[in-house]
Amino acid sequence: MSGHRAAHDLAKAPLQLTDPGDAGIIAVDRFGGHCEVVTAAAETRTLADPTGAGLLATIRLRTDGGDLTVTAANGLNVAANTTAVFNAVGEQLFMTSVETATAFRWEILVNTGSVALS
Repeated sequence: MSGHRAAHDLAKAPLQLTDPGDAGIIAVDRFGGHCEVVTAAAETRTLADPTGAGLLATIRLRTDGGDLTVTAANGLNVAANTTAVFNAVGEQLFMTSVETATAFRWEILVNTGSVALS
């Protein structure tokens, strides 16, 4: 990929991340990864820790068959909240990865809807 085509190539890149299903792990393995989640009942997902700083990722509740609880071990914000609960179609978190003193963690940039954090 050459520098003058970078934006074009990124726009055509496959960004969709597969929903791993109940109790699965969402692993963001590409810049701009987007995971559309479908629930059939109250379900959980674990958001894997990022592997470096500067990644962007989105998790969105596509179909609401029950609340979705997403857990991130190293936190989702500066308040050190580790859990996000999605309870309505269209709710989403847009995040970037940041470096801490000991690891990388996710930092929410946009919380669309009313995703509850704890």
